[in-house]
Amino acid sequence: MNIPADGPLSIAVPGVVDGWLELHARYGRLELVRLTADAVRYGREGFPLYPALADEIQGLASSYPAIDHQYRRAAAELRPGALLVQKDLARTLEEIAKKGREAFYGGEIGARMCRAVQEAGGVLSEDDLQGKHAEWLEPVKTSYRGNDVYEQPPVSQGFVVLEMLNIIEGYSFHHMDPVEAIHVMVESKKLAFADRINRLEDPRFGDPKIDRLISKEHAGNRRSLISGAARGQQQLTASLGSDTTYLCVVDGDGNAVSLIQSIFAPFGSRVVAGDTGLVMNNRLCSFGLDPKKANALSPGKRPAHTLNSYMIFRAGNFFAVGGTPGADDQPQTNLQVIHHLLDDEMDPQSAIEAPRWSHKPGTPPRAEGPEELSLEDGFAPEVIEGLKKMGHKVRAVNRWSFGGAELIVKDPASGTLMAGADPRREGYAIGW
Repeated sequence: MNIPADGPLSIAVPGVVDGWLELHARYGRLELVRLTADAVRYGREGFPLYPALADEIQGLASSYPAIDHQYRRAAAELRPGALLVQKDLARTLEEIAKKGREAFYGGEIGARMCRAVQEAGGVLSEDDLQGKHAEWLEPVKTSYRGNDVYEQPPVSQGFVVLEMLNIIEGYSFHHMDPVEAIHVMVESKKLAFADRINRLEDPRFGDPKIDRLISKEHAGNRRSLISGAARGQQQLTASLGSDTTYLCVVDGDGNAVSLIQSIFAPFGSRVVAGDTGLVMNNRLCSFGLDPKKANALSPGKRPAHTLNSYMIFRAGNFFAVGGTPGADDQPQTNLQVIHHLLDDEMDPQSAIEAPRWSHKPGTPPRAEGPEELSLEDGFAPEVIEGLKKMGHKVRAVNRWSFGGAELIVKDPASGTLMAGADPRREGYAIGW
């Protein structure tokens, strides 16, 4: 038995508005009304549909009345370039900008949102919205080839990237062929993901022992389990998430921001909270129901989630910031981009465009089944054959399949900022 993957019972308490306002209160320079003005205007007047969004609406609208009403009917046509108007959402954003946190968590927006969720059969209540939901936490950190790499702490899976980096740091990639390099990274991924499954949960309810998991000693122990043959992995499951937004920014003063947020699956729970225009998340389905395991459902507990992004410092100075959407492809993509950046010394765009691999189940989400190592087009045939000989179940996929990475790098000598954006999704690198 699992928590439903969509619908009103999959909704967790939304915390993103609290996060926005905490970030603005500490670092913001402009008024919220100014910052949200463009988004409000796009809601009222519409913005052009891009191909992936048009396809997603088309695929879901026939089965979910709220998506049909708020998105398919709100667009003149479901084709790229047609305008999508969201006047309800525009009003909600405008009210939050004018009245702040209480407009959402203690005001009429929150009341209408909870009422709509309950009318749909959910349990989210105004009491659930009380209290603080965003926290200021210290990032977790490791060193890799003399660089300091920072990631988000639990309930994020950021430690997984750091653990993988610690494991592969024991290998000299300059003396390895591509088959060996991919093999050790995939095996490192399997071992780090096993630690995630067994340990990651809300630290307020259990101790994930992150300091141990990102230690060099633990990495050495895990590295000793890697051999010349593919290793099986138990409890391997696929994440449902794929509706994530990532962005990174470096301003003229040198401030860097790495921001990632998500309602988890496409259109989250597929529940729109009445006339607020808010699409509710389905984060609750990240929980398990076995009370003996980490990340088990419990009142007041935050579900472990896939979101993670990174910053890299060199000799104490900012060097790079990056991240990606993509559920369980997030840490795998981040690992590969960092590897290309630091080991292969690629520029940001080359590091992003390099073909990727992804290791996960070959069966539908939430089901345990045969593992597959999927390789995007672009790897040489001898690489595919070599991985098969090492025991990997290899599958070739489209050239642009995994993640949607964004990356900014600061040249240590000149101070020049260089950026890259992934052609795998609607991403852009802009400087002014």
